[in-house]
Amino acid sequence: MIELDLAIPGSIDRSVPEIEALMYRFGNARRRAYAMKWKGIDRLEIIRQLNRETDLPARYVITACDMIETLPPHVTFGGIALQRLREQGKISNEEYRRRRNSILACRGQANCKGNLCLRIEGNELRITTGDHKWIRVPIFIPERYRRYLKDNEAYTVLIKRHTNGNGYDVRIVVDVEQPETKEPERVMALDINSGHVDFAIVKKQDLKPVAFGKIDYHELLSARKGRKQILLHRMTNKVRNIAMHYKAEVVAGKLKTLHSRGRRRANRKTQGMNQFEMRRIMRYKLPLNGVRYSDRSESYTSKVGAKLSKPLGLDVHKASAYAFAIKVIDYPSFTFLHGVHANEGDGIPSMRLNGGSGPTALHQTKSLMHNELCTQVHDEATPRIKVWAEGSIEPFNHTVLHIGV
Repeated sequence: MIELDLAIPGSIDRSVPEIEALMYRFGNARRRAYAMKWKGIDRLEIIRQLNRETDLPARYVITACDMIETLPPHVTFGGIALQRLREQGKISNEEYRRRRNSILACRGQANCKGNLCLRIEGNELRITTGDHKWIRVPIFIPERYRRYLKDNEAYTVLIKRHTNGNGYDVRIVVDVEQPETKEPERVMALDINSGHVDFAIVKKQDLKPVAFGKIDYHELLSARKGRKQILLHRMTNKVRNIAMHYKAEVVAGKLKTLHSRGRRRANRKTQGMNQFEMRRIMRYKLPLNGVRYSDRSESYTSKVGAKLSKPLGLDVHKASAYAFAIKVIDYPSFTFLHGVHANEGDGIPSMRLNGGSGPTALHQTKSLMHNELCTQVHDEATPRIKVWAEGSIEPFNHTVLHIGV
């Protein structure tokens, strides 16, 4: 069985004074826990002190400590932009505090059969406000998600105030178990570009392509935030339908431009593609429909795709998707086509390929090791890749699809 975290959307259509009071106390608990953590105070001692200081139920305090556990040092709660607005006098101190304290969360526990402080009961949310005190607020949850809410399973609830201050967004995170499917015989590799996604469906057994295609989403580049979410889900549905039709698993590229040259320009293009949000949606949505999904590094696939585009009679992007599929299925064959050996599984190219040619002995040693690995990969390459390298790629019978979102 495969366990997935599913975020169920919900909403509360009115402002509740009790929730506002809890948000102020919960925000104070988060900031105090963060400050005490970086002072070196033990977690249990933090929880004991915050229980006395904030007068919050213990499970709220535990959740507040969990939320700051992975935060780096020097975090500004509420964001730098909000703090600048207060410093410039554009918002009052009261408005600043209201915006900064805008969430309330509680983590459920399996031994408690759900969530004791924020519990879903039919069409209502029971909110604990203190010792043996609670209120009930009407909550809307789409019917198609109701089947994931079970009485005997834990779930986490997060409430966030709307930007206009009218009502709240609710997210209910549950663990969903999906049965493991048998190993797919094909791979659908995605080459994510600005304005469109090119894909190649390849057989694992012989690396022969079955279909190539492109999904256009140029509207995504200039759409507003809410519209972008709709388009991303629509594009994910297209990917899901194609993968289910060809019975293939989906692989998307991890793009990390932090250490690349010209990173500002590259980062602007990456942000315009919304590739992170795109991969986040596919990561939870595809497995829910029985389609395997994974993230892999797609470094150097464009260079290999440029070599394969002319023999295959395809554009560079579709050939790059084909090279990506080769890299996922048979990595030694991919290294032979590229001519180098690179270990960049996290999405960042190997430092020995980007480190320059300095006079130090360390760089010289890495260069010698790199040459030996290249020779070894060339010697161990499969015969079909050697035939391709000689320029005699046999034409394949494949389908080319063009899909619009």
